Amino acid sequence: MLRCCLLAIALVALTVSPLLAAEQQAVPPTPAPEEPASPTAPSAEPELTPEEKADADIGKSASEELEKEFKVAKDSPAVPRTTAIVEAIRPFTQKPRQVYHIRVIEDRAINALSLPGGYLYFTQGLLDAVESDDELAAVAAHEMAHICLSHSRRLMSRDKRYGTILGSVVLAAILGNVEGVNPGAIATMGSLVARDAINHYGREAEQEADQQAVRYLRATSQYNPVAVLTVVEGLARIESSEGSPELGIEKTHPYGRERVAAVTRELQELGLPIERRRVTKSLLAEAASVTQGDRVIGELRLNGRTVFQPAVALEGTSPVARAQQSTDVLNKLLLENLELLEVTTAQRDGSTEVAARGQVLFVITPEDAEFHQTQVAALAQKAMEAIGLSFTEERVRRAY
Repeated sequence: MLRCCLLAIALVALTVSPLLAAEQQAVPPTPAPEEPASPTAPSAEPELTPEEKADADIGKSASEELEKEFKVAKDSPAVPRTTAIVEAIRPFTQKPRQVYHIRVIEDRAINALSLPGGYLYFTQGLLDAVESDDELAAVAAHEMAHICLSHSRRLMSRDKRYGTILGSVVLAAILGNVEGVNPGAIATMGSLVARDAINHYGREAEQEADQQAVRYLRATSQYNPVAVLTVVEGLARIESSEGSPELGIEKTHPYGRERVAAVTRELQELGLPIERRRVTKSLLAEAASVTQGDRVIGELRLNGRTVFQPAVALEGTSPVARAQQSTDVLNKLLLENLELLEVTTAQRDGSTEVAARGQVLFVITPEDAEFHQTQVAALAQKAMEAIGLSFTEERVRRAY
């Protein structure tokens, strides 16, 4: 995640390595991810399967270990917001009846992680950094995918440490929820899982979770899947500018640029338009009224920067209404990926039209210039400079 308001959300994964053949037989491989399930909920909650019960026990133990190391916020206002997002996504996952336990870690680092049994952790730094509910949904969906695709179990079945420390028989018993397993063994398992969860899952798991996050958000029709792309682009920017960053809770995810490319392909294959400004606080035009002397005039702003102040009525439209019309046209084009090179000027009958894609953004008249005690050309130049600076700021802040 980003520092200095730059977004780079560190979505969690685990490192994997081969396991002995006997240990691989102890845990069946996770099936390949499928399309999200139908949102239809069962009329009654069925009993948990042995695997689900085991994951609940492992996750509880791991969460207890994790919370010994990191401070969890009490009564955080972010929990209801995040819970609503998770619940909106849950019906469209491979585990639509999974119960989630949402925690906020009091840490300014930008990170998120997940544990078996539905435990989701978000740092306060991450919650402060996301620029929309769409981006928070992208983070949540990615972490939910790790749980729904059983990435933690995949790690346990491949990483020699689990079999070496616990023994293959004990490992299989814990994962199968066999009764009579020593509580100390479960605590040891929880400690291992917690430590791995605050490191990373690995390249394959990360891309799987990204792919599923795109599909989950698309299925909700509520959150924009492009937010998955803006999230991983933020990570790629940190990697390119700072190398492998330290985000406070161990490591962040590697291979940012590869993930950007993979998410971009996924969005394109699904036919989804990549309109980043719909999910970020990038470029936003605003209209305002200001008072100069004894007159109320309009003001067109782009990211808080004054672009142009209409000072007189034009064809029956008041100065403030002129600013509002310009705002409406400009914001529509910005959401459609308007580029700076598409903004042009043209002189007509002593006035200057500023236009883009065949649409007039605003007209600077001689009467506007007279009020501002300057020339039309000077107002046009000032407006174009303000627009150019705003586009440049966006490119610097969001680029990777």
